[in-house]
Amino acid sequence: MDALSDPRAFLSGQEKRAEQMKAMGIEEADIQAVKDSGSDNTKASKDGAKKDEPKKDEPIKFEKITAESLRQEKGFAKATKKQQKELETLKKRQSKERMGMQKAQCVAIEKLCKDKRGDPNDPAVLALVKEQIEAWSELMSRHRHEEWELLKEHYKCQEDILKKLMEVAQAAQIKQIEAKFERENKEMKARQAKVSVDTAKDVAQDKTLRNKAEKDRRLREKNQNNTKKFIEERKMAAVRQNKESEKLKKQHEQQMQDLSRDIKLSVEMYEQAAVEYELRSKCEFYA
Repeated sequence: MDALSDPRAFLSGQEKRAEQMKAMGIEEADIQAVKDSGSDNTKASKDGAKKDEPKKDEPIKFEKITAESLRQEKGFAKATKKQQKELETLKKRQSKERMGMQKAQCVAIEKLCKDKRGDPNDPAVLALVKEQIEAWSELMSRHRHEEWELLKEHYKCQEDILKKLMEVAQAAQIKQIEAKFERENKEMKARQAKVSVDTAKDVAQDKTLRNKAEKDRRLREKNQNNTKKFIEERKMAAVRQNKESEKLKKQHEQQMQDLSRDIKLSVEMYEQAAVEYELRSKCEFYA
């Protein structure tokens, strides 16, 4: 009846409500979407406030990003392919050197034993054995140090590779949590738009309100209360989302620190192995 009896005032009231909704971040499209749902809205208004209550959104539980988990990724295997080839080349060369020295030493000792008629206690035989042990020990020492130095260099290079992979993984988690926040905010605005539409319907259908002035006054009061609730709900959502973001940020910072620490410990492990090797006997034998 309002639209028919006083169309100008009706349109003015509609524009004011639209402006109020827009100020709260509720677009006309949100309200229209609620109106278009028709029977669902009518049923929801009868069910009361339960359906309008926001459901509690649980924080996303992300898996911890570690150096070990990053090493399982295809990107790591691809980036360290050159390192694997370098290590394989080193081991092949060292194996060839060991085989060559073993063969040369066996030939030399067999020839000398033959000349000395198989006497193992001959001074010349003992001197050659001592010389061969020293040569073999030096070779093994050089091989170990070569491998340790190469592995140390590889771990240092891997730190940059792993950090880049971690940054990509962390960025994916940030994108995921931002999408969650966007969905939550969209759902919250839809709920608030529904409450606004239902409020307007309730006031329009209230038989106790005798004229347009009373309806406008009641609608203003209800809209003011709704606005306070909406603002408080949004503040609480912003605080909760900010806490989730800060928690994830701290986790990411800790993960990056743990990665640097793990790499440092790996390098120190090879340095400690070299120190311990220098302190022990250098005499080595091959079977």
